[in-house]
Amino acid sequence: MKSRFALGLLLVVAPLTAASAQDVAHFLVRVDTLIARGPFALLSPDFYRLKRLVEANGDELKLEFAREKALGHRTAFCPPVADKPRVSKTEYLSALRAVPVAHRRSTDTKDVLRSLLEKKYPCRGPLQKSAA
Repeated sequence: MKSRFALGLLLVVAPLTAASAQDVAHFLVRVDTLIARGPFALLSPDFYRLKRLVEANGDELKLEFAREKALGHRTAFCPPVADKPRVSKTEYLSALRAVPVAHRRSTDTKDVLRSLLEKKYPCRGPLQKSAA
């Protein structure tokens, strides 16, 4: 039973990780549509699609971080060891809205999240060995 669940989960997650980033312009249109719905936004399937998209972006960045660290390369950001890196929805939306309008169609959400993590968790020194 567990293997069927894992296979089903893999089939659902695989398309998300293959193309989890979205251009900022489209993402913000979807977010603003949900914000306009107020508390009823939670009833929209799009709310959960956007949430999964952001989570997939985070998962991809975690894998990227782990891969670079394992290779001994300098990482783009250095999260604290004892705590999971956190970005609030306000921080994330502010970073998305800070992208100039002319660049929103050519900038994807994963790049904005990476940039935000770089600013929030900068690396100090040549390589932070203690980051996990």
